[in-house]
Amino acid sequence: MKNWLIKPILKGALVALPILITAWISWSAIKWLNTLGLDAITTLHLDFLSFPGSGLIIMAALLFLIGWLLKFSFIGWFYHRIEKMLLKFPLIKTLYGAIKDLASMFDNSQNKNQQVALVDMQAQGLGLMVGIITTDSLPNSVTKSLEGSSENLLTVYLPMSYMVGGYTVFIPENKIKRLDWSFEDAMRFALTAGVSQDGSKKPKVD
Repeated sequence: MKNWLIKPILKGALVALPILITAWISWSAIKWLNTLGLDAITTLHLDFLSFPGSGLIIMAALLFLIGWLLKFSFIGWFYHRIEKMLLKFPLIKTLYGAIKDLASMFDNSQNKNQQVALVDMQAQGLGLMVGIITTDSLPNSVTKSLEGSSENLLTVYLPMSYMVGGYTVFIPENKIKRLDWSFEDAMRFALTAGVSQDGSKKPKVD
């Protein structure tokens, strides 16, 4: 009787919770954007533009305009100049840098340059770890400290399961096996400890 009652409830919760949480987050984001747009209308005394959903439309139009303007080299140069000035302030640099890096994770154009790989950590007793090759180059300070070393190092990000975090390590290239695995699928696999995966697609080692 107990199993007959609890099992369907747990199964229903596993199905309903992801849908409800996704819907709640999406709705909260839409309401937040709409509120920002309505506040802008009120501040500019453009009350005649106020109607249900007008704030969201204005914010979407504004974001589209910003993205379109950044296509022009002069606007891009001006943006980078302002960004460089902001990054001179320690607190702003930390907050802005963290938010920008988080947002860049959703940029597919950047993720295409980040290849998934298996990192050989068997000597440390950790087996093979899923990693993301973020760049083939090293910071200048690291390069200088390794002068004379014959090893070719790559910068690899090792995501942690069930956490928003991970480790950035410099690994010899001969310890890395590149995979034919998409960034999104690999991150989903790593963050859920392998629970979320597409069984029809197996990662291939080059």
